[in-house]
Amino acid sequence: MGHRPHLYLPPPWTGPVIELSNNQRHHLLSVLRVQDSEALTYTDGAGRMGVGHLHGGSVIRSTEESRPAPRPRLTLAVAPPRDKDRARFLVEKAGELEVARIVWLSTRYGQGHPPPLGKATAWAVAALEQSQGVHLLVIEPAPVSPDQLGSQSWSGETWLAVGDGDPLPGEAPETITVAIGPEGGWAPEELGLGLPRIGLGRTTLRVETAALTVAVLLMRA
Repeated sequence: MGHRPHLYLPPPWTGPVIELSNNQRHHLLSVLRVQDSEALTYTDGAGRMGVGHLHGGSVIRSTEESRPAPRPRLTLAVAPPRDKDRARFLVEKAGELEVARIVWLSTRYGQGHPPPLGKATAWAVAALEQSQGVHLLVIEPAPVSPDQLGSQSWSGETWLAVGDGDPLPGEAPETITVAIGPEGGWAPEELGLGLPRIGLGRTTLRVETAALTVAVLLMRA
């Protein structure tokens, strides 16, 4: 069986047909050359997935199921890279690796700026569709400072990635946040927050490399 198109279709879904946006119709019909009645898959980004088919620019619903969220529920708290392309790479790959959330960190030595929320969300949607995923990566709209991480509803256990930290444990908590500092490193007061420290090897990694290393080690363990 060939590759089936996979669509992110935001809820709510009511009735047997899901209408597509103009951009989705154009991409399916003109770019992917999907034919009427051809099978495709779709998701609401919250774990619900279906197999249906295209009909007249709409999706006809068929078999559907709910899939549990991957474990651990990983949040990457990241000081944004200075370069937009590096930020896009980070968001796309985190989405493919089933990271639950990205929150941008505001740090003393950080020099980058978070990408616009609309763009970052579009990158996350593209990653979801490309990877055939069912849980959309959440991009938090407002940056937070490192001292705010432990008080967030999504935080769980919070770790700080540093050069000389402890190895990642063999079994991660169910819900976890890993904070990745900026190119300039952590400020003394940020290191002094008392958060457990984890190390990612002997070399100094770029922000996006460090974040995705954490995602691979935790999500693919």
